[in-house]
Amino acid sequence: MGKVTDNALATLISSRMTEIMNQTGLSLNGLASFCDLTVGPLRSHYNKTLTISVEHIAKICRPFSIPLTDFFNAEITLEIAINKVPDLNVFKKTASAKEQNFLLKQKIDPISESVNEDLRRQRELIAYVVYASDYFTEARTLEQMVDDFQENYKVNFSTERIYSLLRKYVGGEVLQRKPLPRPKCKGSISKRPFLYFKSEIENQNL
Repeated sequence: MGKVTDNALATLISSRMTEIMNQTGLSLNGLASFCDLTVGPLRSHYNKTLTISVEHIAKICRPFSIPLTDFFNAEITLEIAINKVPDLNVFKKTASAKEQNFLLKQKIDPISESVNEDLRRQRELIAYVVYASDYFTEARTLEQMVDDFQENYKVNFSTERIYSLLRKYVGGEVLQRKPLPRPKCKGSISKRPFLYFKSEIENQNL
């Protein structure tokens, strides 16, 4: 695998992956697991930053009975017969149960747990969101995270707490941080909020 040089082909492959995920209800992590692929490289293919081999595309197509010729034909809309993928529902139920079990273990109970235990579980929840979910494949502000964590995980974070917890992941190969583009925010540049996102999408328009 190398850097993408044929942008049109890379865009087609990325859009095909989107079609498959939309029709199957799988996340990028789920698609990788279901097709026995590693999620990191698959995310790079999806974000059009690395090329993908025909063998790996075949592994994506095979479980859904998608002919390779159809996959590469931009004039064809993929149609997956979900009822002919018997393992898909079982896989999704199992994956959902694992996620729920993880979240239940991380549930924060400020009444019965010590402060140190609460902080530890907050750190573990953030680690789960960063490493095991697709959350940061889209750029997010701290304010968006506060709302999302409340809605999705029933956990109340302040922007300051999330900022503190994310600091260890920023600047390496995990997360990147950039100021929100000026047209999308108000106020001076010193007050512009930051966007946090996976390193693989650094070169995309935010």
